[in-house]
Parts: sequence; structure tokens; C-alpha cells
Amino acid sequence: MRLANARLLDGTLIDLDILDGGIERVSPAGTTPSTGARHDLEGATVLPGLWDEHTHMGQWARHRTRASVLDAASAEEAAALAGHHARAHRGGEPVVLVGMRDGLWPAPPTRALLDAQTGDVPTLVVSSDVHCSWPNTAMLSRLGIDLDAPLLREEAAFDALSAVEGMLDADALDRHVVDALAAAAERGVVGVVDLEFDDAVGAWMRPGRSTPLRVEAGVYAKDLELAAERGLRTGDAIAHRARMGRLKVISDGSLGTRTAWTAHPYGSFETGEEGTGVRNVDDAALDRLLARAGELGIDATIHAIGDAAVTAAIDAFERAGTGGRIEHAQLVSGVDIPRLARLGITASIQPEHALDDRELTAALWADRSRDAFRIRSLVDAGVDVVLGSDAPVTPLDPWLAIATAVTRTRGDEHPWQPEEAISLEQAVRASSRSRLAAEEPADIVVLGAAPPLPSAHDDPAAVAAALRTMPVALTMVAGEVVHGAL
Repeated sequence: MRLANARLLDGTLIDLDILDGGIERVSPAGTTPSTGARHDLEGATVLPGLWDEHTHMGQWARHRTRASVLDAASAEEAAALAGHHARAHRGGEPVVLVGMRDGLWPAPPTRALLDAQTGDVPTLVVSSDVHCSWPNTAMLSRLGIDLDAPLLREEAAFDALSAVEGMLDADALDRHVVDALAAAAERGVVGVVDLEFDDAVGAWMRPGRSTPLRVEAGVYAKDLELAAERGLRTGDAIAHRARMGRLKVISDGSLGTRTAWTAHPYGSFETGEEGTGVRNVDDAALDRLLARAGELGIDATIHAIGDAAVTAAIDAFERAGTGGRIEHAQLVSGVDIPRLARLGITASIQPEHALDDRELTAALWADRSRDAFRIRSLVDAGVDVVLGSDAPVTPLDPWLAIATAVTRTRGDEHPWQPEEAISLEQAVRASSRSRLAAEEPADIVVLGAAPPLPSAHDDPAAVAAALRTMPVALTMVAGEVVHGAL
């Protein structure tokens, strides 16, 4: 098959010849004879297939069906929304709402407030970063949890959400996941990293999860020995196009929950150890986990948001003598950037978090905001940067990440720390795992409009709007059309 007259981002017109799921040849348009079916793209822009390098697929699939309290300006407004859905609810399943951002509310949530609105309907309001949740009394009773504090945080929040998801129909969840990936294909996605908390590998073994997209499923420490029993190493096939991914270790919390582990106290809160957040895994435990993963042939990634957590993650990879990945890397000390490059550690970043959290950054990390949500600094230093969404924290749509990485703005917001913006070419490279070159997989995206190529004279808001709504005409995985038509 030939895709003729395809346009690269630099404007070059090429012909792409595809054979047996791979790119057989790339040649200047019209310079080589065509073999097989010829499809003229008439100058449409082509890109390598896009990846979302950090998702929680089960949660994202459910999230797309759930009500949100993201726009609630207070605990009272969020509780009222929860109450509305609880009163309208039918059936035995619990009510779950998403998008809580209590760090921006004028007063903290209370159990009594939520109980007054939701009554005896088990209800859970999950934070936008998933690191905490607000249960009513009926939900705590359903989960068998005795809790005095109003919020579940960190591991307790993860465990509660996993338990709630376990109450729901697995077949229905699989259908939702397949639907979510079909929607992702419409945005040019050819692959996702699934870091679901509850045995993502086992979930992808189920026949109901069959999807034409590529999936890399991670494991957590609690399932590491299960991975050993299954005999799975990083890169091994699980089922269909799903493969074994990495061990993920959550070493600290999040900015929104004030639990990200930082080297200096937060600006407005006294939380955790001297107001510097929470460290979930000490050096000895990190070393043991990385060593065991290495023995099993499983690569590792460490969730680290605060600068102290990032430093500790780098130290752990250096002690282990291996490369690895750091998920989020939201606050990075300048002295750690060259260390990331020297040790070959990948920074897996979610650009939308920068704009979602700009107010929190100003409130909590004001004295270190220049170290927050860096992208350009990492790229310029030679750090391997990959982009994702952290869905359901932000939508599974790579064009949102690309737009924010390139413009550092959305809507009518002024660009935030625009010196950390990268080029469109760099953002696309950080969002893909292949190239448009011979012997590469035929994972290809054809755009439905010419992408803007930002310059110093362009309006960042206009560029951001164009990128965020970029139409995708065709998505191919291994030469198979998964969205659109030829």
C-alpha cells in the first residue's frame, strides 16, 4: 500500500510505502514507482502515531460516564451536586463523582455536609488527581472503613476506589474501556500506558478487552510477585496488542492533596512532615523493589511529584545502576536536571497539569514556581521527555498535552511560564514512539487540517485553540486503519 503525497511537519511531500504492518520505504513524492494500492493524501499532514504515556484506563473509562464536581467552588456546592445525583440514583451500585479540587475551596469538606445531602446512598467524591476522596458515612459503612477524618488520602484513597470499582460489573467496564480507546483512536492515539491500580495486567487478559490499539500495562508492588508467577517480563505479550509494562512505585503524593514530598515547606499549609508532604517509600524499600523488578526483567517507573521525591527517585535509579522513568516530575530542582540526562532517566510529564494547577502552584509553591512543570529545561538538557494525560485526571487526548506543551496556555489564560514551551515538532516527538521512516511500524496519523507552526508573532491562544481541536482524518496501527477510512 502507498500513502502518496503525504506532508511532513516541515512541509516536505513524501510517499509512504507500507508492507506487513511496517513502513517499507519513504521517498520524495513521485520519485519511486508505486506498488500495491495507492491512496493519494493530497498534501494532508502525516505524523507518527501518538501515545498517551500515562493513563488509568479503567478509571478513565468510568470517569467518562460519571458526573463531575470540577466546577464546584466550595464544599457546599460539591455536596449539593452529589446530593442531586444521589437522589436521582437507582440500583445498588454506589454513586461516584469526580473532579474534586478541595485545595481551592474556601473551607474544607466535612462528613456531615456530605451526609446531609446524600443520606443513606453510598457516595464517594474523588479528587481530580485521584489522591484523595470524600466519602459519606454510608460509603464508609459499605467499605467497612472506620474513619474520623473527612477525607481518605493516598493509599487509603487508592484502596477505596479500587474496592468501589470492584463492586461494578467487569464486563461493562471492559466495554467502557474499549469504547474509550476507540474514542482515543479518533484523536490519533495508537497506544497507551495503562497504570491502573488494580491488576491492569490481569484485566488485559480478559477477552472483553480486545482492542486494535497498543497497550502497555504496568504493575504495582502488590502485584509484582503475581507478575513473576505469570512469567511476564517488560515487553512480553499479554493478549492481542497488550504487552507487559513497568513496575510503578508511588513514592509521594500530589500537589492538590498537599502530599507531594518537597524539600521545603508548602507556602500555605502545614501538612505531613514539617509541611513538606508525604514520603510513601523510603530508600531501603525503593532499593528492594528496583532490585526485585530487575531480577524479574521488569523495568521500573517511580511516581515523584515533589522535588525531594524526584531527587530520591534519581538517587534510587543511580544506586540500582539502571535507567528508568519518573512519572510527573512536577517540581524539579535545577541541579537534578543534568542528572536525569546523564543517567538516561525518562521524564513522563502531563502538561495539562501545569495549567490545572497554576493557582495551586502560586499558593503552595510560590517560592519555587520556576522549578515547577518544566519541559523546555528538560528537553534542552537532553532528558528524554514523554507526554501523557494521567487520565482521568485530564482527558485522554494527546492534542491537549501537545497544545499546552507548545503554548503554555488555553482559552483566554495568559501563557504560564512561556519560557518552558517547546516546539510543535518536539511535542509530537515526545508524544510518539515511532518515526516516519523505513523499518518503523506503520503507526500513522493523517490530520484533517494543516497544523499551526507557532512563531514569535503568533497569538498563543489561537495556536492553542487550533491544536486542542486538531481534526484527525485517519489513524493506523501496524498498517490497519483503526479510525477513518482510506
